Amino acid sequence: MPGVFVNYRTGDGEWAAALVKRELSARFGGDQVFYASQSIRLGEDFSREILSGLRRCEVLLALIGPRWVHAVDREGVRRLDKPDDWVRREILEAFDCGLRVIPVLMDGIDPLREADLPDALQRVARCQYLRIHHRSDDLDLPRLVDELVELVPELVAPRPSSAPRPGRPAEGELRSPITEFRQALSEPLGLSVHERVQAAASAALELLTEVRYPTTGHLHDSDLPSDLEKRLTGYEHDLAPLLRLVAIGVRSGDRRHDEVWTGLVERFLRRQPRHHGARDVWVNASAYPALLLTCVIGVAATVANREDLLHRLLCRTAATSADGRTTPVLRELALRNVVDPRHAAALPTWGGAPPHQALSVQLRQVLSRVFFNVVDGPAFEWAFADYEFLRSLLELHDAPFSSLGEFAVRLDHDDSVIYQRNAARLDADSVLLRAGAFGGEPDNVAVAWRELRQATRARYS
Repeated sequence: MPGVFVNYRTGDGEWAAALVKRELSARFGGDQVFYASQSIRLGEDFSREILSGLRRCEVLLALIGPRWVHAVDREGVRRLDKPDDWVRREILEAFDCGLRVIPVLMDGIDPLREADLPDALQRVARCQYLRIHHRSDDLDLPRLVDELVELVPELVAPRPSSAPRPGRPAEGELRSPITEFRQALSEPLGLSVHERVQAAASAALELLTEVRYPTTGHLHDSDLPSDLEKRLTGYEHDLAPLLRLVAIGVRSGDRRHDEVWTGLVERFLRRQPRHHGARDVWVNASAYPALLLTCVIGVAATVANREDLLHRLLCRTAATSADGRTTPVLRELALRNVVDPRHAAALPTWGGAPPHQALSVQLRQVLSRVFFNVVDGPAFEWAFADYEFLRSLLELHDAPFSSLGEFAVRLDHDDSVIYQRNAARLDADSVLLRAGAFGGEPDNVAVAWRELRQATRARYS
């Protein structure tokens, strides 16, 4: 039976290894997860049992913490250089047996470099990795499970007695929600896409209650940074399953579901509270879920060259107030309207980012996890910057102020690269202008571009 082998170093990754083992066992069954401290019985030959267990598996997860590369023994010899080091032995045996080796990087450590590893282990640095962080394990662990389900379907093979329907999982078969959603996207009518997305949206909205996220009440200013960060992190976790579906759906380029994506944003904007006397910072922050959704749709649309959807999302999708007035998403969800830049720069783990970049940096980091294995790393980075660039140009065409993102720092140093990369999106024949952006006039693009450069130089020079 195929399984997953959890490889970790004592003193460097027990917390993550234990969480991974627990999550995988709950989803696949304990007999399909080899975890040395629990899978080897008392009195058994651990050397024989480890190698035997490894050879029965399909995947080795190498849990890599901050001490993994440089850990030494009592004599000061680096453990990875020792042929009898079990972390090393297990990984090399996995390669020899043809297992898929997946590095799992913990708590924001840098990706492995071949130069830092013994020759025999340099291959590990070339393996595509996942991340897990103790602050976001409830987001990272389900994503790990989803990836394993897609990579190794045999982990969740159907029960022998069940007979699957064509194109459907067998009764009793555990299927990743991501796998099922991708299957739904491939169906001719795609009717279940709407149902799955709306179900995920309803599940998220059920969590966004006034009880969990109150917008009233007194809070001392000294507590605001940590409490605001906890709230924003909570929103990120609550939206994670929905964001993943939306990223995959929009990235597919299927135009049949455009109303689903823009309708989601409007649905989340409708639940934004409007309390008299409410503390503004909490009311503003309650728009963060809608901002996350908008950014995911925008980045995915940018990757898929769906500039028509980008315009529809930012300029034609709107929030409606109690008196019936509408405000386009472009203005309603301007970054400064959701989290004040001064507050963002003061948040404990966002510290260090300049005031006008902190929220943009955080959004990029959150979305990079959402888009993992949907868009490759460099393509995501470019798409995120391009989306923020286009959004800022549209804002400047609509109003005199723009929510400059992280891209603006690079724009100040070399303002031609990002513009040239998006030139085809901004000429008279582009889908974006033909959809109605900038009034369809290239001259308006030139004006917005000039104002963007001026705003950048004023803010960052």
